[in-house]
Amino acid sequence: MKKILLILCILAGASFAQVGVSLGLGPSQGMVGVGYTMLDGHLSANVHLASYNSDYDFMGGIGIAYRFTGLTGPYVFHSSEWITGEMEGFTITNVDTEDAELIEHKRDINYWRLVFGLGYQHMFFKHFGAYFEMGFEFYAGNGGYYTHFDVDNGTLDNEEFVLPAGIGIVFEF
Repeated sequence: MKKILLILCILAGASFAQVGVSLGLGPSQGMVGVGYTMLDGHLSANVHLASYNSDYDFMGGIGIAYRFTGLTGPYVFHSSEWITGEMEGFTITNVDTEDAELIEHKRDINYWRLVFGLGYQHMFFKHFGAYFEMGFEFYAGNGGYYTHFDVDNGTLDNEEFVLPAGIGIVFEF
């Protein structure tokens, strides 16, 4: 009986489903993303590329949003992104002495970026709209939680507090 109920719920959710493509700078929808909206526009999930940086191998993840009034209106979201790569750098020991030495090193980057926030999406036409969103982000990596990721150095710290915001366009099919 439970299996039949589960299949009916999945079919009911899929019957009100549509696929969406987003382009922009949003913390939950990334730079480019593909999403699946179901339950008459109230629940959506997406896969997205967060941003592009040639120093990193991959910056992307998944997002989920609950839309209170359907496709047009406010929503809450959560985004989880993986940042991976390898940073090359060097340090200089014994600066300004005859024993100065240049030491090269490589550091593997494997961090999770977690964002929770609010957004507003407005559909201008049936298949075209725009969104604005803002959230609170933190990072998990190196055995702890941090509030700031220094993209240039590939390091995590608690020196800054960032509230990411973004805008973009969305196409629903």
